[in-house]
Amino acid sequence: MSTTLALVDWDDPDAARLRTAQQDELRALYGEDDIGHTMTGESILAMVLLRVDGEPVACGAIRDASDEGLGDGVGELKRMFVVPAARGRGYSRAVLTELEDIARRTGLRRLVLETGVLQSQAIGLYLSAGYHSMDNFGEYATETASRCFTKDLDRQPRERRSAPRPPIELARVPWTAADATALLKEMVADGAIRYPEFDAPESYEAYDAETGVGMLSTVVARIDGRAVGCASLRTTGGGFPEGSGELKKVWVADEARGTGVARALLAAIEDDARAHGLTSVVLQTGIRQPEAVTLYRTAGYRPVPPFAPYADDFLSLCFAKDI
Repeated sequence: MSTTLALVDWDDPDAARLRTAQQDELRALYGEDDIGHTMTGESILAMVLLRVDGEPVACGAIRDASDEGLGDGVGELKRMFVVPAARGRGYSRAVLTELEDIARRTGLRRLVLETGVLQSQAIGLYLSAGYHSMDNFGEYATETASRCFTKDLDRQPRERRSAPRPPIELARVPWTAADATALLKEMVADGAIRYPEFDAPESYEAYDAETGVGMLSTVVARIDGRAVGCASLRTTGGGFPEGSGELKKVWVADEARGTGVARALLAAIEDDARAHGLTSVVLQTGIRQPEAVTLYRTAGYRPVPPFAPYADDFLSLCFAKDI
């Protein structure tokens, strides 16, 4: 098959048909019009159309986002769409790569985008392409069905260092074990800094008792005898995927990050989930924790629509992994 990418006018008939199909799909998915469904081509910097054997199958655009209060040199990805019959063939990534190249050539330094919580494959695409979650911007600021992402176009890949890793000792402990409690207190303090809009618990003891309900397993990681990380597995109830356990309270102390502790904890929790007859592990993390999102994605967790208590929390991302 012959695949071509071309810049077209916003009013190009083929591009218009694909945009209409995208809006129809979003309306069916969410039960209402997309917030930006009335967008015109007024602020569009580029419209890309992908054709296969002359047939239009994918599109995407860049809009000038300088009016969103995001600073200079920022563009917004819009109208990313692939017709259903052509999905799974890399066309969305091809359009995305082309739009990023155009953005760089036009002097943009950063791209932002919004997508919906029910579009898990789109979220997976953006995360795998180097986009990081960000606070919802503009008209999406308080929209619980929206998630926003950003990518610095001039950022260089971080150099990987192959320093020797220290031996990690893993131990199953009670939820209330002293070293696990000390680590969780660090996690709660960090959360209060990252998410100041949430009220801190009146007492750690009450918070700890409530959080510990239904815990199946708690694992502590130690290096040279010092507790440096923890993770837990909890039962799930209504609203969660059937056969799932919930990964909770993954935390690694600053001095132990990059040593493999987090991945060792994930592997241990997944082993425990299998031992309890579970078929998947689900988790929630916050949008202001890009390191955690990267960890879960590279460990085989895939984005999923928000479940149970996180359905209306626009500061959350949810993931799942079949085990």
